[in-house]
Amino acid sequence: MNFSILLDTNVILDFAMKRGEHYAPALGVMKEIASGRLNAQVSASQITDMYYFLEKEFSHEDAVRAIADLIGSIRILRVDEYTIKNALASGMSDFEDAVQTAAAKNFGIETIVTRDKEGFVNSGMQVYTPGEFLEELEVRS
Repeated sequence: MNFSILLDTNVILDFAMKRGEHYAPALGVMKEIASGRLNAQVSASQITDMYYFLEKEFSHEDAVRAIADLIGSIRILRVDEYTIKNALASGMSDFEDAVQTAAAKNFGIETIVTRDKEGFVNSGMQVYTPGEFLEELEVRS
């Protein structure tokens, strides 16, 4: 069984920065990606956001290395004029989340894994926290 998801920036940062109680569920999701059971995507705009936070926490070299490792296991979705127009028309209150949602929908992705479910309330997508998504994977196995 293979699922395709949009992976929100906060989950990736929870994993990369080993952020407290959020690390274990993020690690679980990343293990599913590494196993090939889960296809994960991020929008191109998320990459620069990740770099910003990783570079602040670690160093330029570590941030670049983390992103290089990440893009070895996930797909990067294009963000273009069409994506931005769809994000603007989405009615979502968080523009960054709207861009991610529009990019995902452009590629037929219907599920997002995020720690910020509230940001995706009006997205029209299935929204799970990392823990909820891992439970869903178990149920569907």
